[in-house]
Amino acid sequence: MNQSVVCKNCGSEFTGSFCGNCGQKKIHGRITLREITHNFFHSFTHLDSGIFFLIKELLIRPGTVVREYLDGKRKKYFNPLQFLILAVAAATFLAVKFTLFGPNINPGMLEGITSQQRFFILFNSFIYKYFNIILFVSVPVAAAYSRIIFRKSGYNYAENLIFQTFIAAERTVFYIVLTPLIYFTKSNWTIGVGIYYLLWIIYFGYAFTGFFGGNKFKTVLKFIAVLLLLIITSQTLSMSLFYLFFYE
Repeated sequence: MNQSVVCKNCGSEFTGSFCGNCGQKKIHGRITLREITHNFFHSFTHLDSGIFFLIKELLIRPGTVVREYLDGKRKKYFNPLQFLILAVAAATFLAVKFTLFGPNINPGMLEGITSQQRFFILFNSFIYKYFNIILFVSVPVAAAYSRIIFRKSGYNYAENLIFQTFIAAERTVFYIVLTPLIYFTKSNWTIGVGIYYLLWIIYFGYAFTGFFGGNKFKTVLKFIAVLLLLIITSQTLSMSLFYLFFYE
């Protein structure tokens, strides 16, 4: 028979392998390197709760995933903020490693051009340099707009933030998957980057209709409004900050 033990996490007594109060696994002795390695890979690859499971589920049924998470089924899914951080970190590494956005600026590129051309060359370089920060900032801004435009759905700001975090991370996965195409079409960026933006818009529209429900046509129109507001805000803020603090 299993003897009762005291949970090292919450102090409750339980029998078996998991605490009935907090769900923590029974601890056997001191931690080992084998256990650290197992837990690390388990969090990414576990069939019913790892990051690859989440990527697949978000691709197929994003609205259902977010609703289940908001309803309390959180152990089933990889944490959305951790997912976003990992996805953005990977995308930023690839962007920097392979110079996927913006050319390397050298003094010769800025000679003999108009001030307007110089501004946009340096601005593109600024966007490339702060690529990861822009992605993170766009999430709470998008959540604010979806909260306002879809206010009749009943979701509060925090719930919109979770939704936007999940789909922003999945969108970043698209970018990671398309990295080879973007890299080999850098000379004609409209191909790789254009496909990325097309997939992003289609996926977001699908996610919005799945999450908010209602009349699909109206939901798509509201999604377009959120998207346009997000683009205008992001571009305005980025250009303003660049002009005030970085442009000489």
